[in-house]
This record gives sequence, structure tokens and C-alpha cells, in this order.
Amino acid sequence: MRISPLVAGLVSGFVAALLQALFKVFPPPAYGICIACHTRDLVNWIVNNAFGTSLGLAPVSKVIPVLTVVGIFIGALIAAFVHKEFKIKQTHNPAIGFILGILVINFALLMGGCPVRETLRTAYGDIIAFISLIAMFIGVVAASELYLKRNI
Repeated sequence: MRISPLVAGLVSGFVAALLQALFKVFPPPAYGICIACHTRDLVNWIVNNAFGTSLGLAPVSKVIPVLTVVGIFIGALIAAFVHKEFKIKQTHNPAIGFILGILVINFALLMGGCPVRETLRTAYGDIIAFISLIAMFIGVVAASELYLKRNI
């Protein structure tokens, strides 16, 4: 059985809205699918509950963790297996990839979120989010240019 992305998105959105209304969970504006923020909240929730700390969480994550990141990971893994596209690839230097990943997530949290959240905040009319989206675009283009020139 094949499910189109449109049908999957519509069903997911409807179920999310239904569950939000049913459990009266109201996340902050533009918190929809923010990989950086949801990862931060998941890690902070685990650390808070395991060690009794009080690391910062979004109000929606105080009682139960937001498992968006886990769901996206599992969904992508299942889709890759179903479509026979799953391949394990060896990176050139795993340590550099790990460090770059840490930098990306930290810079995303410093600027207020990942590109999806920045786009949502821009749609809400947030000028700072718009400026950070432009800066992110310029940074990606500049870094890509430098990388392509160095590696070609």
C-alpha cells in the first residue's frame, strides 16, 4: 500500500490538531516542527527526570517529552527500508562530522530555532526571524561556494 506525501501530511496534521484539542496541549507559537528545539527539549527532559535538574523546557514539554525527532527518525528509517534506499555510508572523518553537527545544533538554538521554525516565525511576522533566515541563506550559499571551490 502506497501513501502519498500529501495524504500522510493531511492525516498527520489532522491527528495532531485532534490530539492537541483532546489533551489541551498548546505549544508556543511557531514551535511546530523545530528539530533543534525538540531535540533540546527531549534531552533536557531526560536529564531533568534522570538527575533531578531543572534545565529549561518549552511549556509543552514539561509533563511528557516531545518525541517529534524520534518520530521523524523512525519514519525516515521505515521509508528508506520500504523503498529500498537505506544505505550505510562511511564519512571521511566522523569526528569532524560530529563536531560540525554539534555546531549546527548550537547555532540553531542560539538564533532561535531551525530553518523550519524560522520560516514559521517569519510567517507570524517576526522580523528577527526573517533576518536570521536571510543570514542562514547567505551562510549556506557562502559555505557551499567555499566547499565546492575547495573540493573541485
